[in-house]
Amino acid sequence: MNTASTMRKNKWPRFSSWSVIAAALAVAAVGVAAPAEAAQGSTITPASTVQFTNSFEGNPWNDWQPLSSGDGVGGADVNQHPDAARTGANNGWLYVGNGWAAEKIAVPISSWGNRSNCSASIWAEPLFYGAGVGLEVWNPNGPNGWVKLTGTAPGLNAGFYQKITTGPLNLNGISTVYIQPIYGNNRIDPQFVRLDDVSLTCVS
Repeated sequence: MNTASTMRKNKWPRFSSWSVIAAALAVAAVGVAAPAEAAQGSTITPASTVQFTNSFEGNPWNDWQPLSSGDGVGGADVNQHPDAARTGANNGWLYVGNGWAAEKIAVPISSWGNRSNCSASIWAEPLFYGAGVGLEVWNPNGPNGWVKLTGTAPGLNAGFYQKITTGPLNLNGISTVYIQPIYGNNRIDPQFVRLDDVSLTCVS
């Protein structure tokens, strides 16, 4: 689906419902098995910092897993239009009219050493009107299954990419986490949210 050419609409300065986002946060991580190896884009930068990055390049579905409820859809633009991605050729997107959509990516971190001071981030762009866009970090191997470690859903303006960053996380003792952008909506007007450049950084 081409988010720029098929669904472009006028921009309205209103924010979408936050209640749908809150409901979606509680259920979006169920039922995905942790992979055995790292997804595309893992890098190690100076000795005091370990960082994972992914920008939806190559085949995004080798790394990303969509989830949705209602009419929500998680997708990606692959080499479709140069203004869609923040960096590179590709970007992800979430489309929702009534429900929610999410995309998640696994990050194996057992080899990272000290990971007591970590944070996740992603860049997101609501296309048509301002919206609250969520970013979550999940542990798939909690005592009773999936555990959400943190989540934030700031209000973003329409029409340009803005960075979403979680608060600090202590990930010691956890072998794999999932980073998950999520968007919920219950308005008459559907919405696309573009996604790009996810990262997980631990500083020691």
